[in-house]
Amino acid sequence: MAKQIPWDEETDNFISDLDDTVSKSYSISLRSLLMNPGRYLNKKDLGTALKGIRTQSDSYFNALLDNLKDEQTKLESEMESMDAQYRAVDTVITNKSAAARVPYIKPLFVTRAPDREEAVIIEKYEENLDAFVGKLVNASNYVADVSALYKQYRLGSWIFSGAKNHVLTINPPTSPVLVIENSRAIIGDMLSDIEARSAK
Repeated sequence: MAKQIPWDEETDNFISDLDDTVSKSYSISLRSLLMNPGRYLNKKDLGTALKGIRTQSDSYFNALLDNLKDEQTKLESEMESMDAQYRAVDTVITNKSAAARVPYIKPLFVTRAPDREEAVIIEKYEENLDAFVGKLVNASNYVADVSALYKQYRLGSWIFSGAKNHVLTINPPTSPVLVIENSRAIIGDMLSDIEARSAK
């Protein structure tokens, strides 16, 4: 059975693209390095190689984004709207939680069990959402804001934890820019982790 990759399909495609350049420059497979970092921690000049790989990765993603200037402008406008929607929904959840004395938290991380969750995705805030949020809050032990941050914008998502968990999410924009930025962050974080481990 093939080893499961710890990233999504889009990121896998970007890693495949980057792998040729990295392999030629450093005689290291980027895919192998990210999948099995322990094999490389004692490699001579790993720190120098990691810096070079990061530079190549940044150049690669910058070039992709340079070709999507119009898409970036469109996304910026959509994200401003998303942030306004987040604030509207969050205000309702905050007020309903306070009134019902249900703890409302903004955790660093929540371990999720998707098979025990019911997902509710909305397009935008509307007044009839207030009553729905009230029902979710009243059936919850706590409410957690698990919204993602993109630059300074919030992609709204909340968990209402109870006998059955409910996750309320504002439908995020679909954009190749978000896909590229997400993959860049995944690869960058993994490289940072390897750098930290190799420095010990």
